[in-house]
Amino acid sequence: MRNPIGMIRRSQQLRSHLKAPRERLPGGSRRWIRSSMDWLVAEFGRDVLLRPIALPSDLIPDGYDGSVAAATELCGRIDAWMDLRPGQCGLSFELDGVRRPVNGLVVKEQSGRWIRTNGKNQILLAPALAADPVALIATYAHEAGHELLLGSGRISLVRRPDHESLTDLLTVFYGLGIFTANAAYEYRPRPNGRGKQPLARGYLRESALSEALAHYAKLRGERHPDWDRYLDPPVRRGLRNQLVVLHR
Repeated sequence: MRNPIGMIRRSQQLRSHLKAPRERLPGGSRRWIRSSMDWLVAEFGRDVLLRPIALPSDLIPDGYDGSVAAATELCGRIDAWMDLRPGQCGLSFELDGVRRPVNGLVVKEQSGRWIRTNGKNQILLAPALAADPVALIATYAHEAGHELLLGSGRISLVRRPDHESLTDLLTVFYGLGIFTANAAYEYRPRPNGRGKQPLARGYLRESALSEALAHYAKLRGERHPDWDRYLDPPVRRGLRNQLVVLHR
């Protein structure tokens, strides 16, 4: 007979793992976020940091229908928000998402990929993203971040082995952190229809994103940001707790 207490504890441990940063952050999350955000300010300018944060109504149009055409138009809005030229990267919704189960639970799926080419760099997205505009914005912003960081030569894989986490942080810096945070962790129906299983996206994930959003707000002079109401409750609670710590 299975031990129900042991199963609950294992599930809780796995959920905690899925909400923690996927990669080790040099020096710890708080120090890494502070130094990396300072680097982004130096590279892209403080004016980017001080722009209005993106709210769902700013990017997702009324009547969004989940079609590839609507998703493509939405990606174009992200290009403009992140200062990419229209069509700077080629875009395809033909990426086959790969899910890796651990202990019967989905840990990660591949939703996007940035590819360097001899001509125009490419962004590939999983077609299922078109139906979920929040996850689409988070994923596309991350891949567009690769274009800004790797495609521009600002960083290299050798110099910044933490480049994936840095790219997640870039989406926060560009005011898209609500989407990155809300898409970081969710429950999906199991393939057999029995209950739900957790799905983790991205690299910073909920715990580090709470810290990143708190530091972002502090740099902007926002002690009680009104945009936190758009965050999922776990991230909102984490953000508020971190702001208390930062303002002690």
